[in-house]
Formats: sequence, structure tokens, C-alpha cells
Amino acid sequence: MTTRDDVDRLSRALRRAVELARRDLETAFTSLPLSNPEAARDALLEIVPALTRKYGDIAATAAAEWYEEMRAREIGGRFTATLADNADEALVQSTVRRQAGHLWKPDQSKTLEVLAGSLQRYITNSGRATVARNAGQDPARPRYARVPRGAKTCAFCMAMASRGFFYHSQEAAGGHWNHFHDDCDCQIVMVWDKDAHHIAGYNPDAMYDKYLQARESSGSGDLRVILAELRRMFPDAVTDGVI
Repeated sequence: MTTRDDVDRLSRALRRAVELARRDLETAFTSLPLSNPEAARDALLEIVPALTRKYGDIAATAAAEWYEEMRAREIGGRFTATLADNADEALVQSTVRRQAGHLWKPDQSKTLEVLAGSLQRYITNSGRATVARNAGQDPARPRYARVPRGAKTCAFCMAMASRGFFYHSQEAAGGHWNHFHDDCDCQIVMVWDKDAHHIAGYNPDAMYDKYLQARESSGSGDLRVILAELRRMFPDAVTDGVI
């Protein structure tokens, strides 16, 4: 069955792609004409999408190889994984335009900070989407879950991860489940044996119980309201708890 070591191995591969992309972004940022914010922004509109494509492909390739290895180990047979698409260039450029506003402010380095966060999300999403895509295309019909990497995660990710190994496809998952924030460490993890899907540190039943308690206490079906209550009710269980 899929183990915590397996999840960590995938996380390390995706994180390495992100680290290389951030290194290249930092190097490029030092050469920007920061005295001319408009020119610096225009340069970033070329640089960030290029980094997203290059390292998104690396992340997707690592995830595809991981999927093939896991599948061969668990059920055998032949299966060739395909790569998911990278983030749409127009979306990436929209992010750059929004975050480049810091170039016109005293602390221009804030632009680098926020772009590094978005770059992490876009690149890691290429790996996540690759796992989800192949799970949906796999004739063996594995189920997959959103599995946080650390001992604790934020309230939003807890709610999304609380569904457990429920999904066969991204389309079936839909909605908020497919959303990831900057620096999120959740991974998409699949299992082929529905009776052997325990992963150390991941207890979706306990997460779902907390989610249900927060929903009942909040008296609302609005996710934002439920998450606010979850943070208040279980401050020690999430990374963004409110005391």
C-alpha cells in the first residue's frame, strides 16, 4: 500500500523543482531594472511563465514516474503515465501583474517574496494534477485523497483532506477540493486497495469529525464561516488556529 515514505518521496521531488525555480527567480530578480518598475514588471511577465513551464514539466515528470512506480509495485501490469498541463500562461501573467505592484513601493523585495509563493503553487500543482489525471485515466480505477504532509495543516486543507480516499477523478472532486494555496504541502495520493489505505499521520475520519463539529457549531453551510469556527474550536489541531 502507499506509505508515508512514498508520499514524502514525491514531496521531495516536487519541492526540489520548486527550489530550483526559486533560485532562478532570485537570480533573475537581481538583474531587473528596479529603478524602472514598469520595465521590471515587463521582464517578470516573461521570466515567471518561462520558469513555470520549465520546472512545471520537471515536477509533472517526477510525479508521472512516481505514479508508474507505485502502480507497478501495487498491482503490476503496464501503464504509461501522461503529464498534466502546466498553469495557463495568461493566469500566470495575471498573477505577475497583480503582485508586481510592490515594485512601485519602497520594499520592492516583496515582489520576489510573493512571486516565489505563487511559483511554488503553480509548479507543485503540475505534479498534483499529473497524479490526479492518471488516477482518472487508469483502468484499474484507483481512488485518491488530498494528504497533508506535516503533522498539522491549515483549516482549509484539513477540510479538503477530510474526505479521505473518495475521488476517482478531478471532475468528480470539483469545487474547493482542487484549490491549493501558496506554500501548501498537500499531495494527491492514490490507492488501489480500498481496504489498505492507511497512511501514517493522515486520519481523514478524525479530520472530518472536526469539520462536522465546526459546521454544526457555526450553523452555516458557508465554507469560510465553517473554517473560521474550525480555527476557533480546534486551535491546536491546525496551523492557523485562533486562540
